[in-house]
Amino acid sequence: MAISFGTKVAAALTVLLAVILGEMYVLSLHWERKARLLRLQFVIFIQAFLIFLSRFVWNNFSTVFDKPTRKEGLRHVKYSDKDLHQKDVIQPDLKKWTIWRIFLITYLVLCHISYLMNFYFIGREPYVIAYSCYAALGLLFQIVTGLVFVKVILFCLRNILKSNPVFSKQRELQLVLIYAILCWTYGLYNAASAPVVKEVPIPVKGLPASLDGLRIVQISDIHLGPTVGRWRLTRIVNIINELDADVVVMTGDLVDGSVASLREAVEPVKDIQAKLGNYFITGNHEYYTGDVDNWFSHLRGLGFIVLHNSNVRLPSEKLPANQQICLAGTDDIDALRIGYGDHGMKLDDALGSCDPSQPVILLAHQPKAAKTALDSKYRVDVVLSGHTHGGQFFPVMIGAYLLNPFFYGLYRYGESSHVYVSMGTQYWGIPMRIGTTMEVTNIILKQAL
Repeated sequence: MAISFGTKVAAALTVLLAVILGEMYVLSLHWERKARLLRLQFVIFIQAFLIFLSRFVWNNFSTVFDKPTRKEGLRHVKYSDKDLHQKDVIQPDLKKWTIWRIFLITYLVLCHISYLMNFYFIGREPYVIAYSCYAALGLLFQIVTGLVFVKVILFCLRNILKSNPVFSKQRELQLVLIYAILCWTYGLYNAASAPVVKEVPIPVKGLPASLDGLRIVQISDIHLGPTVGRWRLTRIVNIINELDADVVVMTGDLVDGSVASLREAVEPVKDIQAKLGNYFITGNHEYYTGDVDNWFSHLRGLGFIVLHNSNVRLPSEKLPANQQICLAGTDDIDALRIGYGDHGMKLDDALGSCDPSQPVILLAHQPKAAKTALDSKYRVDVVLSGHTHGGQFFPVMIGAYLLNPFFYGLYRYGESSHVYVSMGTQYWGIPMRIGTTMEVTNIILKQAL
């Protein structure tokens, strides 16, 4: 029986209402339980999205080898003993069909369990199973993208240009796989490479002459977890120390797990050297771990100053105000949504005690937070953010571009303010980079002319 349009709308509205009520219930809980339930909610969302992608891939690839029928087998028999030779003819095709479907199902299962690796396979270095699952997920994105490209191109040729290209189903899927595997291999190679050093001069109005040329090395979005471990972090630390920084700032999303899971992986940050100190702010992923307070304590023990809606005066609190800048940092904006204790983006706490006559450098993980700060009543000369990864790879970068007020790179805002959005020093989960760059950013403050 066909389902009426009204019934479909009613069902959709019921599901939407259930989601809203569920969200309201989750947000009313204590933050520890809330963090766990929000992660579970994210898992369910990811699985629903992957079901959609998997079905699309399955519908296109599962029929590459058609299952032979008895009639098709009998048509090719040349011997009198039909039953015997029918088995000889059908069995090879049936075996190929079965193996292919088992392989396809196994591959899709690996994609679906990838995010679960964040809960069970996190340690000093990535586990092979975790890396494999996330790599498989990256290939899935490229296969889906290739399928869409090929179908759109063929549709345009046949319906707009009135051409009739002769493409068998197998040939179409071969083109898709060639595209996907080439992009996937390139993405894996880029993500395995060392981050590049980007030098970014930023003019600052009223910068003291004594601080002209101050070097702030920014790292962001390292995402220690299922596919990023201690070895990669050690390489990053070595790059930072070669830059002889005045200040090192870590603008969020350092980890995707608890202190207990990543204690050994994060240890190399204790070797980061900067003349005026190392500073840390939270990103949204720190709050997803539900372990932020323990991370604050642990990072302080590793030599970092945590800017928890607070600020410091550089190069020293003892100098006159006209020889200082105010370096401030805010909690990630998602802390308020999660309701994590007293955490949240609180500009009054972070910027209220900054001297309005001093240049203000603000660390805020998300570009949305950067815009909020720039539109506030407070003086903000430079905001350093991350979060977007520059989209990390196509086609995810389309969503990252549309959802953020600043995408990546340096932006001028208003008369003299600037925002710099890092593409990230590593990547999240999927070990791929296509059309984006992992970076350690060497920011040089210059006196504005």
